[in-house]
Amino acid sequence: MEKEFKSKFITRSLTGLGIIMPLVILIYLENLYFFYAAIIAITILAISEWRANSQDKSFTLDVISILIFLALFLAFSSKFLFLYTLGISMLWVFFSTCLILNKLDKFKNISFNNTLLRSLLPLGFLASSIFLVNHDSFLSVSNFYLFLIIVFNSAISDSSAYLIGSALGKTPLLKNISPNKTVEGFIGGVIGAGLFGVFLSFLLNLNWIIIPLLIIGSFFSFAGDYFFSFLKRQSGVKDTGSILPGHGGILDRIDSHLPSMPILVVLINYFA
Repeated sequence: MEKEFKSKFITRSLTGLGIIMPLVILIYLENLYFFYAAIIAITILAISEWRANSQDKSFTLDVISILIFLALFLAFSSKFLFLYTLGISMLWVFFSTCLILNKLDKFKNISFNNTLLRSLLPLGFLASSIFLVNHDSFLSVSNFYLFLIIVFNSAISDSSAYLIGSALGKTPLLKNISPNKTVEGFIGGVIGAGLFGVFLSFLLNLNWIIIPLLIIGSFFSFAGDYFFSFLKRQSGVKDTGSILPGHGGILDRIDSHLPSMPILVVLINYFA
């Protein structure tokens, strides 16, 4: 068991490093067009992977959704991006509230077959990412690096939860959705995010508010993870894909970023 855990963790870590390094280089360049291209590519891959797990293989609605999104973006720019981000954030808050109250029966008809969600949610990540890098915040750091911090936070929270949960996890957390996740793992993920915030506040002399913000981001990272675990259980899917060794598919990798990015972008904009 211990050998299997180490092997799986090493595979996940190497894959994670392979994903993170190009992202770090991209952020270091601080080129808007490269950034747009990368985020749009990730969004299209996520939508395509969702479609692959759906009974509806038609991409007509996906194309229409993307074209409408781009048209509204070109017409209204930042105002549209923020309103879209805010709307998606409200959806995630609603899901998270149902998750806390164990009222997931409200989502019993939701699965990968929902063609509306497969465009809405990935496009929420796209909208919030583009909005973030184009607006100043109260934090004394480039917004490209702020994007990287938010992505790192979800990854650190996920890794901390995986390590602590694997080593100490005994108490199931919502086992009807994801039986392998534990209360101990959840606490470990939150602590990991908090420590990351403390580290950043000292290293980069960031406003202390970054600590509670990253802890909030950690919670919504878990919400995203549980949402897709719920979808996979509803649809009888183990992994959304196999493109990323140790992680599964694109959606398996970015599930925690889909809620945490828009939620934190809204909060950062509020405090700005």
